[in-house]
Amino acid sequence: MNLKEKLLVGTGLAMSSALAMAQTTDPFDTAITTLTAKVTSYGGALVALAAVGVAFFVAIKYVKKITRAA
Repeated sequence: MNLKEKLLVGTGLAMSSALAMAQTTDPFDTAITTLTAKVTSYGGALVALAAVGVAFFVAIKYVKKITRAA
């Protein structure tokens, strides 16, 4: 075998091993997709809960200003 043939065979083997180790889906992409779905489903509920909490604390502030409030 001459040098060109050796390089060709070596390159082919390296490419085949790299392709064999390649994943069909990237784990990072899968994680981002899952996270996006979770934020979409729970995001609205969390915003609503935060708004209720703010309204509650504002109401407490004004109830404390009433002189004979319990």
